[in-house]
Order: sequence, then C-alpha cells, then structure tokens
Amino acid sequence: MAEPSNSHLPRILCLHGGGTSAMIFKIQTRRLQWSLRQHFRFVFVDAPFESAAGPGVLPIFEGCGPYYKWVVPESTTPERDQQRVRQVLRKAIADDSGDGEFVGLLGFSQGGRMVAGLLAVQEEGEATGLPYWQFAVLLCASYPPLSMSNERARKEPKGPVDVHGEDPEPEEREIISIPSVHVRGTLDPHCEKGRRLAKYFNRETSVSMEFVMGHHLPGAAGDSTSSKGDTDAIRDAVLRAYAGDLNADRDAGSSANGINFAQNTV
Repeated sequence: MAEPSNSHLPRILCLHGGGTSAMIFKIQTRRLQWSLRQHFRFVFVDAPFESAAGPGVLPIFEGCGPYYKWVVPESTTPERDQQRVRQVLRKAIADDSGDGEFVGLLGFSQGGRMVAGLLAVQEEGEATGLPYWQFAVLLCASYPPLSMSNERARKEPKGPVDVHGEDPEPEEREIISIPSVHVRGTLDPHCEKGRRLAKYFNRETSVSMEFVMGHHLPGAAGDSTSSKGDTDAIRDAVLRAYAGDLNADRDAGSSANGINFAQNTV
C-alpha cells in the first residue's frame, strides 16, 4: 500500500553545509525529517558553487560528489554571487512538486550562516522573490552571518573588529526577530562561533539548544553521545518556533535528559 502523499504539507527549504550537497544533507537529517514527517515537507537544494569535500564528509561520502558551497572566499563579485544564490533557491522552490506553503528555513554549518543572511534581508524589507520565512532552524551554524544584503556588504565597522573583520557585537538594527531554533554541540570546535551567531537573534523569539555532541546532528554515524530524546527535543522546539511560541523552552531552563536550553545571552 502506497504511503500517503505529503505534497500538501507546509515546506521547509534546507541548506546544506559547505563542501557537501543536498543529497548528503538529506541523509544527515533523516532522523529529524522522520520526527517531523507529519508536519512538514523538506526540500533540499544544492549551493551554486562547486567545492572540495568539506570536513567530515570523507570517507563516509566518498564518491558522492560533486560537492558545493554557498560562498566563494575573497570573491571579487559578491553582488553577482548573491544573485546566483537567490537563483538556485528560487529554482528549487519552483521545481518542487509540493503545493504547501514555504514556511521555514533549515541550515547546517555554512548553510546556517546563509539562513541568517536570508533572514536579515527579510527583516530589512528587501525584495528577493523568495517566500516570507516564518521561522528558521540553524544547526551547528557558525559566525559571521553570510550577507545577502548589499547594504550589509558595504557596511563599515564602527570600531575594533574581530578576526573576520566584523564588529564584535551586532547593532540593534541587525537583530533578527523571526522565530529561530539554534542547535549546537558542546564538543563542536565551532560551538563558540555558533553562540556568537545567536547574538544576532532576538532572545525573546529564539532559543539555543546545546547537546553533548560534535559538528553533526544527534544520531549521526558513529555518534555515541546523543540519544533519540535529543532529536525529539529539537522536533518540539521546531514546532514551537512554527507556532511562534518558544517561551516554554526558555522557562524550562534544562530538560530531564541533560539538554541545555541556553538563552541567547552568550
């Protein structure tokens, strides 16, 4: 008996990490997809720029190229690069066979930085031809946000800058209020950068969740530190973000199975 179609469900656009692909990201998120299968349809898209395999991709995904990335370091054509990113996102949206509304973004690592950039553009009111995103999930995302705004790309730092040439703290006008869930691993070497990225999100409309894991999702191949309960906790936070109510996580402080719900004050 054929499974019922999920084409009517609201859709989440999924952005993979640097040096991977839509196909790999689909495999990496299989547990999260399964836990949310009755609520959303997941749509995966390849980034526009070919890349070498990213950290942790080999040897598990040997021969699964080509691999892609969302940004070209030291590019001399950043505005053209922004246009290419938007083009591939629009095409993925247009090509998907589902008819549910696009409501959310989900990004891992570099894809999470891109999600932050897309949300920032929406907050600024810039026309992009993309859907209106109601919420976002940033998985093991790093810092700084990938700018999809010409205004931000031209922004000059006000004072001393960090190693990325960025202001150490975001300005008030840069804070993103779109509901968001930030998932980090305490064993991830990029965990502190993820905490910095969370500063760009309004603490009243976002929640940060930290698990004892590395630069991957709970239940990844070879992971012995996380449990099914971790994926369930992420699922519940995603549903609350979609409903626009993340206060339950913030009030909880920490869960019975050791998950840290960190406020966005770090």
